[in-house]
Amino acid sequence: MVRVRLALVLVITVLIIMLFYLTYTLVSLNYGVHLGRKYFEVTDFINRTIRIPYNVSRIVAIGPGMLRLVVYLNATDLVVGVEASEKTWDPLGRDYAMAYAELFKNLPVIGVGGPRSPPDPERIRSVRPDLVIMHRLYAQMYDPDRLSREVNAPVIVLDYGRAGYLDIDSIKKALRLLGKVLHREDRAEELCRYIDEIVNDLKNRVEGINVKPSVYIAAVSYKGKQPLTSSQSPFPPLSLLNTSSIVDELATKSGFISIDFEYLLEKQPDIIFIDLNNLDIVINDFKKDPSKYCALKAFREGEVYMILPFNYYHTNIATALADAYYIGKVLYPNRFSDIDPAAKADEIFKVFLGKALYEEFIKGYGVGFSNVANMFRCG
Repeated sequence: MVRVRLALVLVITVLIIMLFYLTYTLVSLNYGVHLGRKYFEVTDFINRTIRIPYNVSRIVAIGPGMLRLVVYLNATDLVVGVEASEKTWDPLGRDYAMAYAELFKNLPVIGVGGPRSPPDPERIRSVRPDLVIMHRLYAQMYDPDRLSREVNAPVIVLDYGRAGYLDIDSIKKALRLLGKVLHREDRAEELCRYIDEIVNDLKNRVEGINVKPSVYIAAVSYKGKQPLTSSQSPFPPLSLLNTSSIVDELATKSGFISIDFEYLLEKQPDIIFIDLNNLDIVINDFKKDPSKYCALKAFREGEVYMILPFNYYHTNIATALADAYYIGKVLYPNRFSDIDPAAKADEIFKVFLGKALYEEFIKGYGVGFSNVANMFRCG
C-alpha cells in the first residue's frame, strides 16, 4: 500500500513538473522572456518582426497620422512626448489635435514633426519610451532598426494608406495591429466594426440610383492652400457614395489634380463642394472677377456647398466619414432624409475621439456644412 502511494505521489509530481514546463514553454513562445521582461512578436507594415514589451506604458508616435491612431484607440494616457508640430501648428482641421491639444501642450517635445523631418533620437530617448510608433514615410528617411538601437526601445512601423484617402483595409489593419501592441484590441475592433457599419450604410443608401448629378469637389488643399481649380481624384467621400467627380475622367492616376477653368465651363457641374480650408481663396478670387464664376451654372443657381477639410497631417478618418454623410444629404436628399449632418458628424467624432467637434469647426472657420450661395451672388 505504501509503495502504491509513493508511486502515485511520484506520478503526480512528474505530471505537475511536466505541466509547469509546458506552461512555461507556451508562455515563452507567445511572449518570450528577454532580460526578465515579457515580450511578444509582431510583424509591422514593412515586414519587420519586432519584439514588443508585454506591458507597454510609455509611448511616442512620430510621423503623419501616428498620434491620430493612438488617440483613436483611447491610448493618450500612454503618450509621454509629442512632436513640436503638435504645439506649433493650429489644431483646427486635425481632429485628434482639436480634441486633445491641451494635453499635448504639457508633454515634452520629441522631434520637429511634419512629413519631411527625420526622427530625433536624442529627444526621443530623453522621454524613455517603451515603444516608438513610426510612420512608413519616416522609415524611408531613417532606418527604424537604427532608431531602435539609439533610443533603446522597439520601433514599429505603421501606415494606413495614402494621405488624403480612405484605404479602409489599411486603416483597419493599422488599428488592429496597434490595438494589439497597446492592449487596446477591444477598442480596435469597436472602431473597425463602426467603420464597416458606416461604409455599408452609405453603400446601401445610394444603391439603385441610376441618375446622379454631376459633381465637382473644389479648392482641395495640396501642400498648402489652393484655388477653385484644384481637386482630387478619386475623392474618398464621393467614392463611399458610389458617385464620380467630373475630374475623374481626366485623371491618369489617383491624387491631386489641377484643371483649367475652361474645363469647368465646358462641364458645367450641377453641384460644387468647396473645401472649407480654402474658402477664403475662392472668395477673394470671386471678388476679382464675379462674371467668370457666374458663368458656372452651380454658382448661378446657388448650388455651392462647404465641406470640412480632412487631409491635415494625413487623413482625418472621422472627418472624411462625416463629409460623406453631408455630401450624400445634398446629392441624394430622399435617401438621407433621416440624417442631420451636424448631429451625424458629432456622433462620428464621439465614437473616434470621445468628443463632439462639429461646433469647433464652425468656431474656427466661421461656417460648417452649408450652402454658401449668399457668399457668391450672381446677378
